[in-house]
Amino acid sequence: MDIFIYLCILVLNIVAVLTTWHFLGKNMEKKTKGIFIIVGIAIMYMLVSGVYWLSTDKIEMQELSEAIQNFITFTFVPLNAIVILPFAASSFRHYQNGKLRGDKLRNRYILLAIVLIIILIIEFFYFKDIQLGIVNMINSRS
Repeated sequence: MDIFIYLCILVLNIVAVLTTWHFLGKNMEKKTKGIFIIVGIAIMYMLVSGVYWLSTDKIEMQELSEAIQNFITFTFVPLNAIVILPFAASSFRHYQNGKLRGDKLRNRYILLAIVLIIILIIEFFYFKDIQLGIVNMINSRS
């Protein structure tokens, strides 16, 4: 079962990278595409880790806490990336090609940031619920 879960997480990451790569277009340099994807994934990782950290407030997770954090983080980073990065990449491509002005790019990124904040708020409560469920399972075994 663990192998299946890890394969699913790997597939999610591959889909996130490939869709973002595709939305950056064929004319952009590979180096620029790589930097965009790495920075985007890094930002997603930091945001999901921060939301996870905030959701652990007042929850004591002695056993398995690092494994749970890694599982949740590595599952939700590519999901957030699939939702946000392709649209950010498309806007960036249009900006690079001169088809989109800087103020329009800024407005699109602000809209994407608002969508991402809404997603992160939902994830905050979901993470909290997952952790409380795990704590209850651990406590019922004792």
